[in-house]
Amino acid sequence: MSHVYSRERLEAELGKNPVDPYIKEEDVLELLDAIAAVGRTAEGGFTRPPYSAEDREAKAIFRSHMEQIGLPTWEDAAGNLFGRYEGTDPDAAVVLTGSHLDSVPNGGAFDGPLGCVSSLLAVKALKEAGIRPNRSIDIVVFMDEEGSRFQNGLYGSRVVMGDVTPEQLLAFSDDKGIELVDAMAEQGYDYKKIGEAKRNAADIHAFIELHIEQGKQLEEAGVPIGVVNGIAGPSFTNFTFIGETDHAGNTPMTNRKDANAAASEFVLAAEEVAPTISETAVATVGRMIVHPCGSNVIAGKVELTLDARDIHEGNRDKMVEELMDRAKAIATKRGLTVNIETAIRIPPVPIHEEMQTLIRNAAETAGTKSMPIVSGAGHDAMNIGRHVPVGMIFVPSHRGKSHSPEEWTSLPDCVRGVVVLRNVLLELAEG
Repeated sequence: MSHVYSRERLEAELGKNPVDPYIKEEDVLELLDAIAAVGRTAEGGFTRPPYSAEDREAKAIFRSHMEQIGLPTWEDAAGNLFGRYEGTDPDAAVVLTGSHLDSVPNGGAFDGPLGCVSSLLAVKALKEAGIRPNRSIDIVVFMDEEGSRFQNGLYGSRVVMGDVTPEQLLAFSDDKGIELVDAMAEQGYDYKKIGEAKRNAADIHAFIELHIEQGKQLEEAGVPIGVVNGIAGPSFTNFTFIGETDHAGNTPMTNRKDANAAASEFVLAAEEVAPTISETAVATVGRMIVHPCGSNVIAGKVELTLDARDIHEGNRDKMVEELMDRAKAIATKRGLTVNIETAIRIPPVPIHEEMQTLIRNAAETAGTKSMPIVSGAGHDAMNIGRHVPVGMIFVPSHRGKSHSPEEWTSLPDCVRGVVVLRNVLLELAEG
């Protein structure tokens, strides 16, 4: 039985592969299933936090598949994994393609892994067809894209582009108090050496990433390929509301400094403010830690993280500033204090028209419809895109589900994505 598809879905989808002799349904299924065997949860989802045994095992499986098709592989100082298909010109700037294997807690089988699998199978198709392009193609599995453990998302790609210093890593720890640098050391990585992982932008011709849409637009339009024209810039801001811990039974409602009530009011404020900023602005509080978290105790402290995004940086920053003001006003009204710390702010990235055209043409060559689409979610492509040309291919997400066990993309749509990616890689590597 497949880890990714139920028997009913698999039987319904087998045999619907767009005709391509070098890209096979069974290869897509085999690779997705191999990765999905790692970090499985009781709810049917997947948990593979960065620098965990599960994430390391998934990388080892993927590495073995790259080596099986004859690609040399290596890891950099941060744990980013690479495999290279050598081109005919060793001095030419390489084409970079890939995604990530880490997951959110109880996440889905496709977010990240499908991009890695598609890159590997696209390269395998070129290799089996006897096509050795001018430029080398480097497949990459980025470390810690999700930020689910250390709230340090899009980490591996920032390291690759030289946008992280060793000193910055000292600020991060997980919910168990384990510091990021210690988690790295446990797996053999020295945080002081991450500068060695930087790659020169001039040595990268372009980066292309395939990803599930994580929305409903493609499915509702009946279009299998999305050509991303812009990536929203995420920001993560940590808020700590500090009140007083008291007994829930003996403290009158008029004499409380309830940090949880203040935090809850802030969550509603985020929901209220975002739609007033722009149609593409979103704000989410998905992480809250209540102290001391007792059913009969008034919370004295609550830590939460605001995830705020927009495709326009000015709007995004305006939203964050307004919510900072709201947090301060809520704390003042309730007689509390609030500490605010900006963790990450990443600028939005527009996709160059030339890269969009390349993907549209690749879809047309594959006999596949495509449509332009905006990515509200952040991706490693946005970090690379600040330095070199990038492109993103989206494939449909059933009912828009993502970051949950319900996440699902049909096998035919997966295969179409691989075909289009293969066409794009060939054009980039020959160009």
